[in-house]
Amino acid sequence: MKKQKEIIPFIDQEISLWIPDQSALQIAHESKEEKNDFPFWAKLWPSATILAEFIQDYPLWVTQKKVLELAAGLGLPSLYASYFASSVFCSDNNINAVAFIKENIALNAIHNMEAGVIDWCHLPDELEWDVLLMSDVNYDPNSFENLLQLIQRCMANGKTIILSTPQRLAGKAFITAILPYCIMNEERMQDGVAINVLVLNN
Repeated sequence: MKKQKEIIPFIDQEISLWIPDQSALQIAHESKEEKNDFPFWAKLWPSATILAEFIQDYPLWVTQKKVLELAAGLGLPSLYASYFASSVFCSDNNINAVAFIKENIALNAIHNMEAGVIDWCHLPDELEWDVLLMSDVNYDPNSFENLLQLIQRCMANGKTIILSTPQRLAGKAFITAILPYCIMNEERMQDGVAINVLVLNN
């Protein structure tokens, strides 16, 4: 897959990121008969950038913790968190996304981070983690029930979740449902988009 490298600057270091070429991706997608499977994982979304910047500003949330990221796309928040965490497992349910995450791990020469395919409805029992990262996952109302169940299970097990989400009307009911677990809520702007970062803990 054709790709390009971007440098994402932070205060203390830079993250290099392989990103699929968006023009080639669009052409390939439009040439398919089925056009409802656009690879949303293949773009660096504002919520992912904001989540990484939140970790930059509040690194103690992940310092010396075992970090898991679900629906990670290209994996920017995990890549940055790896500089503070004891270990990071970065995942997506798309095998092509995971392939890019692995390339980005190698590109940044990160040694405490792994990547693999995970469906958030079926977390592996053997996976050990303290902090869960998620960005822009609450875009499809059909997934809200499964997401809420996941969050409730995590809260019951004493886990911490850091979730970034753009302010969209369709996701309002989901955000309302998780607010009882919210111990920190910051609003930030990225590319003209208002994004909230919520820290959830029981």
